[in-house]
Amino acid sequence: MNVNDSLQGIPEPQGVSEASPVSAIQRQQQTSNFAATASGGQDSTEVSTAASLAHQAMAVPDVRMDKVAAVQQALANGTYQVSAGDVADKLLQQMTGTQMTGK
Repeated sequence: MNVNDSLQGIPEPQGVSEASPVSAIQRQQQTSNFAATASGGQDSTEVSTAASLAHQAMAVPDVRMDKVAAVQQALANGTYQVSAGDVADKLLQQMTGTQMTGK
């Protein structure tokens, strides 16, 4: 398929003989406007307290390996104890989707 085939029926634009170049005055105005914008204002940013706290929270690891190691050691030793009441509360929370407030 030749793309130029579909352009054959389009008439030439009327009254356009050639593109006019940008004059030296226009070019100078554009350059000075750009320079004034670039050097006149100074960019700055401010970080909100919430953003700062979020950044700090992201720096803390999701898993506290010291706690994991302690539980693993207790499990290996057979000394890890969970009360039957705590297990029952968690089971009920999971089944009902609510938080138990007994303690």
